[in-house]
Amino acid sequence: MTNRTGIKRMPIYLAGGKYYTRIRWGNDRTGRGAVKFPLNTDEKLVAEHRRDTIQDTSLRGKIIRAYDEHGPAGVKKIKNEIDWLRRSGTLVDISLTLSQAISEYEQYCMAQRLNENTIVIYLHALNEFAKTIRIKHVSNIKRRHFTNFKNSMVHLSKHTVNRKLRALQTFFNWMFDEGLIDNPVKIKKLSVINRPVNYFSNADFEIILQNVKKGFPYSEAKMNDGDRELFIEAYRLYRDTGLRLSEPFNNQLKRDDDGFRLRIVGSTTKNSYERYVHLTEQQALIIIQMNEWLNNQLKTRKNRYATIKVFSRVFSKALKISYISGKFHDLRKTFASRLYFLTGQEFTLCYALGHTDTNMTKQYTNLDKVELSRAFPDIVAMKNNGIDGKNPLRVPNQGYLELYSNFGFMHVT
Repeated sequence: MTNRTGIKRMPIYLAGGKYYTRIRWGNDRTGRGAVKFPLNTDEKLVAEHRRDTIQDTSLRGKIIRAYDEHGPAGVKKIKNEIDWLRRSGTLVDISLTLSQAISEYEQYCMAQRLNENTIVIYLHALNEFAKTIRIKHVSNIKRRHFTNFKNSMVHLSKHTVNRKLRALQTFFNWMFDEGLIDNPVKIKKLSVINRPVNYFSNADFEIILQNVKKGFPYSEAKMNDGDRELFIEAYRLYRDTGLRLSEPFNNQLKRDDDGFRLRIVGSTTKNSYERYVHLTEQQALIIIQMNEWLNNQLKTRKNRYATIKVFSRVFSKALKISYISGKFHDLRKTFASRLYFLTGQEFTLCYALGHTDTNMTKQYTNLDKVELSRAFPDIVAMKNNGIDGKNPLRVPNQGYLELYSNFGFMHVT
């Protein structure tokens, strides 16, 4: 079959009610190849037009390369990426699809050794975005689609919406860095008033621990009666060291002439550098017991992280029956509030928390000193003793770095 210019056209034929074309290439010397390609239409004129589009553009070469590199799966991928119809007529768009970009981003996050739960959160937000806007190709995403995504989340808090938008912003930053999009994308977040730092006063903390000690029905909080004292000591550990929920389980406990310390490995989403949390012997023992508890639980449980989260679920239950607002992570904020109230040193607090810079740490520098004095009378007493010279503050040093990670927060029974 030839056209008016004498160029031989690729054949089209009907099979199963749909038209196909056959793409051939090669010669006797280099070897010949052929692939059947669907035109996704039952109309002959449309099929001829699509056949000509393939033959007269770079699409033919891309189909051949896809077949050479990946076989039928490569051809199928090209077929799925073709958008034949647009308002202006019939054309081919083989640009990057959103689903393909999300898949490649997942592989990138895994290669960067991001925490598994962090990747799940990122992908959940991206898949929600894709489902909401219903746009196949990345190149077709417009500013209004971000607005539509925001409008679909009116039932969520502003902080939750902004968390999803941050995940989306990180994704588009990655695509720009990788050259998958030509221009950077700026996603405007919702304006919010920063939440005040929530911490537990000494009195509130003791009420919470008393309710943990009373225990709960197993169906409400899966803590065995024999585990109550362990959980109470674990919550003291979290408050007095500022450790995150999983850190006692996912890091290495060390001991040398200087005592016990927990080596916190740096990561790309939490600590950007390795740091040490210095512990008392009692706190080190609690961490050992917590890990023994976890290992025993995993004999009958499969999900390690879900088992670790029992500590946060029990704490949430204790908060509820204590009529105290907050969440498990506020134990870390309590540590930070107490440490800054004691030392007044922003950079020391930044290091103790494992923050990359002081942007996250600044929230603790504006806390009301009068309220802190009421909440933490033990810190007031320590500061007064230091001023009077009765018990001056002595802090271990590591080079130029003062190690406040546990100073003054030892629980004395």
